[in-house]
Amino acid sequence: MNDSDIFPQYQPPDWSPLQKALAAVFGTAASEAAAAFWFVGFVEGPVDVGELRVYEHSVTRRQLALDRDGSAYRWLNEVGGYVRVDEESALIEALL
Repeated sequence: MNDSDIFPQYQPPDWSPLQKALAAVFGTAASEAAAAFWFVGFVEGPVDVGELRVYEHSVTRRQLALDRDGSAYRWLNEVGGYVRVDEESALIEALL
């Protein structure tokens, strides 16, 4: 066993999907709104989508999972994976 078996390869944070999703709601204030989130990391999304980026709001501690295009996803225990959800409701849930 080597380090690559234990530790995933580093990928820098990807802020673009969060900025896209926030721009739809906050317009030009999206970059300010994005400052309230932390980048958590990458997770495996639906097979047809690939990696999702996970962000956590610094106050609410709620997470937001987005694909590279800014579309939102939510983990559902019933299906054991992420499913596509409405971006606006996902943002509201993360912020409240």
